[in-house]
Amino acid sequence: MTRSFTGCKRCKTRRQKCDEQRPVCRRCQAAGAKCQYITNLYWGGRGFSRSSFGDCMGSGNIKKLEYSRGEFVYTTTEVSSAPARLTRTVDPFSSLSARQRTLLHHFINDASRMTACHLRMQDNLCKMLIPMALQSPALLCAIAALSAVHLQALGTSQFQSYFREEIASGAHGYNFNALLATARTLCLAEIHAGAKYPNSWRAHVEGAKALITSLKRGTSPPSTPLADKFQWYLNRWYWGIVSLTALTGNQPSITTSDKGAIDRVSFQGSHAPDYLDEYWGFTVELSAIFCRIGSLAHEACTEAESAAVDFSIRRLMDHAKDSPPVFYPGVVEDLSVEYIYNFKLCNEAFQHSALIQLHRRLRKTPTHSPEIQRSVQRILECATLIGPSAGLSPWVMLNAPLFIAGCEAHGKERDLARQLLSALYSTIRVPNVLLSLEFLEQYWAQARIGEDWNQFAGRMQLDFIPY
Repeated sequence: MTRSFTGCKRCKTRRQKCDEQRPVCRRCQAAGAKCQYITNLYWGGRGFSRSSFGDCMGSGNIKKLEYSRGEFVYTTTEVSSAPARLTRTVDPFSSLSARQRTLLHHFINDASRMTACHLRMQDNLCKMLIPMALQSPALLCAIAALSAVHLQALGTSQFQSYFREEIASGAHGYNFNALLATARTLCLAEIHAGAKYPNSWRAHVEGAKALITSLKRGTSPPSTPLADKFQWYLNRWYWGIVSLTALTGNQPSITTSDKGAIDRVSFQGSHAPDYLDEYWGFTVELSAIFCRIGSLAHEACTEAESAAVDFSIRRLMDHAKDSPPVFYPGVVEDLSVEYIYNFKLCNEAFQHSALIQLHRRLRKTPTHSPEIQRSVQRILECATLIGPSAGLSPWVMLNAPLFIAGCEAHGKERDLARQLLSALYSTIRVPNVLLSLEFLEQYWAQARIGEDWNQFAGRMQLDFIPY
């Protein structure tokens, strides 16, 4: 038996000689193991220092950019004045089927806009996900599924087998970010499709939680600066979805076992300001309040606890009135004055959403009370001021506040909530927005006296998040 560089995956991983018998080599047959022959593509290839191009490294004009474990490219540190000429155009999508190309193209140009408030966010999202998807079949299928949701033709079955295979290969090293990005993308696909299968989106969030936990325990592969940036982005998605689940979910929040505890100190450091996260549309401290409301809603909440939450919300509201929003470093430079104002309005809409849920879920305040109706009116005013936009804007984040306001709206406010949600659906074409509107119509027509929307959803056995 001779050493081979084209042996099966198991033999190469174990650094053993493989006889390359197909379909099963002798070593795998003896071990009763699954035998696979896989061709791995490595972007960047051998290091320049070990190749005939090694002299380039000594010139100081070449640097290695590693964007994930074992995945890198070489680039120059200086820009030549002479125009570069390529003898042949390389198509990175040449291995994809026509359907995959269509869905990937749709994601880049349209579907990625569903959760992006501005152009820079959409651009960063595509730059991080697309190269990784070309090496991860599970992530590629998840992105295709998300695009298919936007095209009203969801079909997510193929990703399941790829995802399981990639997780099973974790013992031999895996692309942590690709797995987490797959969980994130598929969760969005399930939610935006209208959560056709109960608890399916929650399963993906729980999977993301397990992956993040493994990272904290040090069981994930070493990272690079670019990989750390991507993990930061994915962590922000995770806490954003957890926060909205805690605020609006009709079942115990995903963080109930942790008392719903995320705060500014644990999430972004003790000296960091209360950033308005442009991916969420609300601030970090407000997300912690969402989690607190979700946790207390499933406990015996005392008046002192609800009063503490009330004080925290109003403190944030008072501060936001007198101060401009603070964004993460490098974000505000790309935002116009109008964008910043719209983000401020979006954050205010979420603040009033928290007030409504505080009164309805913790204090059991009647829906017609002045406190609740003032918040309903202000949410609708904020959404109207932001308004539909042909381009990217915080408008795309308003499904949750409009839904919460709609649940407590009466008379003309119901008509306005209906109009705004219809306009939101017309803008972004996400089925989940249409489901929010359909849910409201059912709730308005069928809710029992004194029954809030969480109780109604439980009675109707609906697992729904207005995201």
